[in-house]
Amino acid sequence: MNPTQIVTVLAALGSAAFGGVLFGFSTLVLPGLDDSPPAAAVATMQQINKVAPRSLLAVDMVVTLVLCLVVAVTALLRLRGDRGLGAGLVLLGCLLYVASFAITAIYHIPHNDAFASVAANGPDAARAWHDYALAWELWNHVRATCALAGSAAMVVGLLARSA
Repeated sequence: MNPTQIVTVLAALGSAAFGGVLFGFSTLVLPGLDDSPPAAAVATMQQINKVAPRSLLAVDMVVTLVLCLVVAVTALLRLRGDRGLGAGLVLLGCLLYVASFAITAIYHIPHNDAFASVAANGPDAARAWHDYALAWELWNHVRATCALAGSAAMVVGLLARSA
């Protein structure tokens, strides 16, 4: 394996890890919170939102972004001289991961910050949870799908280039 392939594999693994955690959150954690009393759901999500920026997932998210940007530049350069499908798929995979990162930065982080002010035991907790969770989960599905599809595209692109 050459250095470009190694960096691409690392980017694909980081994207898969990020997407996998988001998928697990959407399919396990949020349904569990939805089945909890609103005060518990609000308080638990607020704690998760406090921990998330300091977690290894945040490190994976940022490192993978940097790797994808490096890989995307390399793929763009290869597209100029290589009309093969591989470089295009690798570039698509990187762009999909960047989209996942952008959704996190543009949608999730601001909504999480705003949700921090909800009083878990307040009279509006049930409504606040419902309003927050419904849209949050939809966008979480989108960013998980982008990250997982991005990982798959990078891997298929690598395989196509080596075939």
